[in-house]
Amino acid sequence: MEINNMKSKRICFLIFCLCMIGSLGAFNHDYSQTWVTKMFLSKPDPKGGCQVNMTFEQALEAIKVTDNLSLGIPKIVYLVGWQYNGHDDKYPAFFDANPLLKRSADRTALESLRWLIREARKYHTIVSLHINMTDAYDDSPLWNEYVAKDLISKNADGSLMVIGEYNNRKAYQINYQREWEAGYTQKRIDSLLSLVPELKEAGTIHSDAWIARPSAGHHETEICEAMYQQKAALYWKSKGIDITSEWVMDYMIGYVPYAWHFNGFTQADYLKYPAHVYTGTGLNPDIKTSDHALGFLFGTSCYGEPIWQGADYKGWEKALVKDFMLKVPQYFFLNRLDRDSVSGSGNDRIAWYSDGVFVSLKDSVVRQYDRVLRRKNTVFMPAVWRSDRGMVAYSEAGGEEIADVPFHWGNTSKAKIYRITSDGLVYEKEVTVRKGCLKIKMDQETPYYIVPETGITKGR
Repeated sequence: MEINNMKSKRICFLIFCLCMIGSLGAFNHDYSQTWVTKMFLSKPDPKGGCQVNMTFEQALEAIKVTDNLSLGIPKIVYLVGWQYNGHDDKYPAFFDANPLLKRSADRTALESLRWLIREARKYHTIVSLHINMTDAYDDSPLWNEYVAKDLISKNADGSLMVIGEYNNRKAYQINYQREWEAGYTQKRIDSLLSLVPELKEAGTIHSDAWIARPSAGHHETEICEAMYQQKAALYWKSKGIDITSEWVMDYMIGYVPYAWHFNGFTQADYLKYPAHVYTGTGLNPDIKTSDHALGFLFGTSCYGEPIWQGADYKGWEKALVKDFMLKVPQYFFLNRLDRDSVSGSGNDRIAWYSDGVFVSLKDSVVRQYDRVLRRKNTVFMPAVWRSDRGMVAYSEAGGEEIADVPFHWGNTSKAKIYRITSDGLVYEKEVTVRKGCLKIKMDQETPYYIVPETGITKGR
């Protein structure tokens, strides 16, 4: 009886959340037309030191290279491990930067962080922070205060709720309701925005592992905690910041525009909610029960974080290009269309869109009417984020291809082919367009950019 009662309450709560979506206002960014990624900077090592993957200065160099390889696509990069001794260190505090990431030109690491956020904008990139609103560790400067004021969730026996172990330390669940009512949620947000005022211009921040859990020791339900998540999201919004999350949370649709892992969305959800309302970067491959085919049918973005390993881009350039080219242009293209329906089942499914576009799972094909935009891992996809009407071309296998050009090229008779490199576009040659097709010989796993005869526009 109690379980049924809880289910009814959750259904009522979700209906209320859905009714609120239209009244919450627009987000600062269109996450469906932004490549949202994370960049891993540092983490504590087992000996009490710190392992640095990239400094703030090296992160900017990686962003510059990435901007060239991605044709100036709009990007949001959340920095992981920017604080204290690195990733997952010292929460709930997030009030200082890791000194090992500092530039030699700056007095403090915090100055270097602020410099990076400002400089990255030159490369079509909004840099913001990866934080945690959920975890508390016993070595945090705020630990004693949070325990004394009863801001940690509790088990039924009154013990503090442990939700995991990271960096060889137990992570405890912050109690969202009690933290909010004590004013500490607001203090944490205000303090961070005061330390890094550039975040207000960035207009976005990412909260890792932001999950609602019941606190039996306080007689609080999961629904109660979820309501205080919504309050926190609205407080961020009142400060001019969109907050994004790691996991899909149905009750946060309208409050949160984006989730890092999008496994929680079903096929019906994709058809119900447009990408500009709620979207995500990818489907976590470790969750085997997910319908991973949805990533191809509806588009999935590129995580980036596992690929940017170290400051030397030559070690990760090829892997980044492949993941980007096979995912992001299709993700951007499909996200602009209306999702009409899905026919078939299992591997025989076809997703139908507006403008004559459909995606066939069985043969890994994307078409617009009679023109093929993708066949397996050979892609000729419009670069919809650019103004020069170009299309990206990429083939995992390489070889000579007859490519269909986009309909919006009209009756153009010539096209220019460029190779995409870490230094920018390199002109290769001009080709003839006949009956909506052109011939191109592509090297294996090499990205190209093709534009109609009007040529490349300056910048984007």
